[in-house]
Amino acid sequence: MNCKNEGKLDESLCYLSGPMEYAKDNGVIWRRKFIKLCQQKGLQIKFIDPTNKPGKEDSLIEEDKKTQIELQETGQFLKLKQYVSAYRRADLRFVDISDFLVALVDPNVHMCGTYNEIFTAEQQHKPIFFVCEGGLKKLPRWLFGVIDLDDVSKNKRCNVFENFEQVIEELEKINNGTLEMSHEWVLIRKYLENI
Repeated sequence: MNCKNEGKLDESLCYLSGPMEYAKDNGVIWRRKFIKLCQQKGLQIKFIDPTNKPGKEDSLIEEDKKTQIELQETGQFLKLKQYVSAYRRADLRFVDISDFLVALVDPNVHMCGTYNEIFTAEQQHKPIFFVCEGGLKKLPRWLFGVIDLDDVSKNKRCNVFENFEQVIEELEKINNGTLEMSHEWVLIRKYLENI
């Protein structure tokens, strides 16, 4: 049942995509901060944070990195392939089940998995909120083929933001109905319990 006070994004599931392997903090800090800021704004969104994977309580990011480095340095390439293939599939499955993505794009950090997750979400026509310091002027050009961009010179909306606060402001507007949802939004999770 839909309650009048319920936000449009209540119970939606957001995957937090961004660099980990070459990020100084393994991509942990921004994700924790973003979740906290959304909660403080009263957004009832659920998050999948790949640095704190659901069902993987025993998996620590730092240990994962050390294991992979050791496998690579000691030439255990088949084991490394199996190791990476397992978490790659898990992360892409998280993208599959998410309703939308928030993706940190840092042109100064080499990213592989982030691009894979973005392109998977794009193929599934999911809303993606890109955060790139410097906005469109710093966004890697290949992503111009993926972003929503009509004509920013006429003040139309674009899904590339310069910081997380701008994304949260956009999510708040979508949540309270001030901003209309695009056709990409398919939110059925909160209604499944009534089936």
